[in-house]
Amino acid sequence: MRKKFGIEISATICLLLFTYFGINAQDRIRGEITDEANGDALIGASILVQGTSKGTVTDFDGSFELRVDTFPVILQVSYVGYDDKVINVEAPDDNLKIKLSAGTGITLAVTEVKAQRISDKQKAAPLTVESMDILAIKETPSDNFYDGLGSLKGVD
Repeated sequence: MRKKFGIEISATICLLLFTYFGINAQDRIRGEITDEANGDALIGASILVQGTSKGTVTDFDGSFELRVDTFPVILQVSYVGYDDKVINVEAPDDNLKIKLSAGTGITLAVTEVKAQRISDKQKAAPLTVESMDILAIKETPSDNFYDGLGSLKGVD
């Protein structure tokens, strides 16, 4: 009974030590992301470790903390309206200062929308074609739809 209890205690201690060392094996990078022009903190800027899915975002002070397994790492820093920045971090750093510069501007593509009341089939027809839409049907002085069709050219 004592031997079994001693084995369980030893196994529990080993498990706790392995977990502790596994957590401590991760190093951290702390830093701050600011605007290059005025030094304002950039809230919600994203920081990603290149080639992985690990990342974080900045808080209200522009500060961030990111845990990584090995060094060196390449960080991709991005923020809406600013140019992206790629930074190589060789060792754990608790005071990484990153300044992003405002983007060169957003270019918009011009889109033109055209609409016509006459369909392509009506334009291609050799004869003049009249049509009656829902608005014309409502505005006819006729009692019903079929009497309203009589007012169209070519309909008897």
